[in-house]
Amino acid sequence: MTLGSLPDRLLRHVRLRSRLVGHIDRVDSGAIVGWAADLGHAGRRLVVECCHNGRVLVSGVANEFREDLRAAGVGDGAHGFNCSLPDSCADIRDLHVRVRIQSSETWLRHQDGSEVPVDMSEFLWFVAADVVNNCNLRCPFCVVDYSAVTKTELMTEETYRAVLRLIRCVPDGQFFLSCLHEPTLHPRLSQFLELVPDDARKKVFFTTNLARPLGEADFRSWARSGLHHINVSLDTLDAERFAVLRKFGRIEVFKKNLDLMTSVFRQTPGAPPLRYITMAFKSNVDELPEIVRHSREHWLASENEIRYTFNVAHITDDFRRREYLHKDDWDLLTDRLHRTGYPVLISYPPEEDYEEKTLPSQNYYEFQGPTGDPAYLRLLRPLGLRVRPDGTVFVGGAEDALRVNINALDDPVPFFRALSRQCQPRRPT
Repeated sequence: MTLGSLPDRLLRHVRLRSRLVGHIDRVDSGAIVGWAADLGHAGRRLVVECCHNGRVLVSGVANEFREDLRAAGVGDGAHGFNCSLPDSCADIRDLHVRVRIQSSETWLRHQDGSEVPVDMSEFLWFVAADVVNNCNLRCPFCVVDYSAVTKTELMTEETYRAVLRLIRCVPDGQFFLSCLHEPTLHPRLSQFLELVPDDARKKVFFTTNLARPLGEADFRSWARSGLHHINVSLDTLDAERFAVLRKFGRIEVFKKNLDLMTSVFRQTPGAPPLRYITMAFKSNVDELPEIVRHSREHWLASENEIRYTFNVAHITDDFRRREYLHKDDWDLLTDRLHRTGYPVLISYPPEEDYEEKTLPSQNYYEFQGPTGDPAYLRLLRPLGLRVRPDGTVFVGGAEDALRVNINALDDPVPFFRALSRQCQPRRPT
């Protein structure tokens, strides 16, 4: 059983008292999710009321089928509810919600108590603002297919300011600046960082390959930015291997940037944490423990993550044969990384059909017109949004059916909040 509300245990308890029972499982993007049942009348569907300061904000019928409820013996299992709070609740400061069964004094409990804090502002999963559409490198394992990118597009300040209106709609660390591309290609990156409201700086991070010549002024701007963190791509310390894995990059430029950046960050109180992202391949697997040690001891690593390669279609078969690790390789690597004594996050490849199943490139839909076919809509809440330099917004799960330009929206917050209301909730992990 995976249900957080433990209905079997609650049932044993409730049989000694009331016949009305239920639980608040979680708050999901402004929706209260849980279950309620009348054990004396298994076919009865109860109405629940979500209240704040004694006022009913929204009510709903607990009639959604849930397999975990059926398995626990809660009637026929059709006793779940998912009540979306109205948009007006976003204006309530310090919003706390209690849930009761209508026409009763039975208040449902959450794991933290009977009152549940609700943050209506954070209803998006992430916003990835691609301030550029290009990269200075052509790594053979990149998830982006740059073969059709003929020029570098730059996001304008007007578009960037429009995207920033969504910044308070994501949790901390979930507003990306060009996660897919190289943000230092934008000549106004430092100025764009300064445009982020002071109280929203912890929402933002960006990823850089540090393979372009950068100066001390850049790093001082980053150090004072107040960002949630900065990711640095670090796959090898070997010059020849760097030239292959980081095509068009030079390791001397990378190391010079990294040494200067970490020196500036050491001198700046409150500088963003540095996280290092390393792709694991046959050619670099032996040096990965040393990369972890060196980045921790010399380059201010707060976190190291070892990743597998997304098996996107444009990666060559030759590269797959030469570089992809197999299960035994990952087992051995895991043991060696644990021996470093440093905590390491490891992102493993799927256990089944990893090399047989290819994925589209991360920029595939940029070159495909929207179909507008509702059959392609796979909207899940909370939504993830990616914004191109021209302001085109791609909605995660509906890239080939739905897109909108953020510059055409009077206010993107209510637009995407309304869209989110139409989504199915993601399954909790």
